[in-house]
Amino acid sequence: MKRLLVLVVLLLLLVAGAGGLTAMGVVPDVLGVRPMLASLLGLPAEPDEAAVAAPPPPDYGPEPVFMRLPQLAVPVIADGVSRTHLLLSLRLHVDPEARADVTRAIPRLTDAFLTGLLTELPDIRDRTGRLDLVSVKAVLNALSAAVVGSDKVHDVLIDGAYAR
Repeated sequence: MKRLLVLVVLLLLLVAGAGGLTAMGVVPDVLGVRPMLASLLGLPAEPDEAAVAAPPPPDYGPEPVFMRLPQLAVPVIADGVSRTHLLLSLRLHVDPEARADVTRAIPRLTDAFLTGLLTELPDIRDRTGRLDLVSVKAVLNALSAAVVGSDKVHDVLIDGAYAR
């Protein structure tokens, strides 16, 4: 009699555990008992997959336009001596409608980048004495906004930076 009682209790625990795991979604509902369990437990029924509409595709806006600039070689002058040169490969993230205006402004941009970096580079150093590229990028973004406007050039991207 004890064996039968233990067997019935174990069987009941097994069925309850399987039902609970199925209701929580841990075990796949292969028998289709989840709606029945949801109604017994007072949970809201899940909507049909066919009734749920697919979300609309995301709109990322217009395709970004990038323009490559000629490589810049900026001398890093400290204490009146050019110790190193910073070689920068840059790209501009440009508004598609303003591409022609930015193309015409490339000589002015290059000149502004060179003169601005000549004055700012000696002061842009991190604690180890290396050039801080985040600050260099901030200076380049400010200079491009001053020359052509922030509505035409969204960002200046540093493709490569090499010190010689």
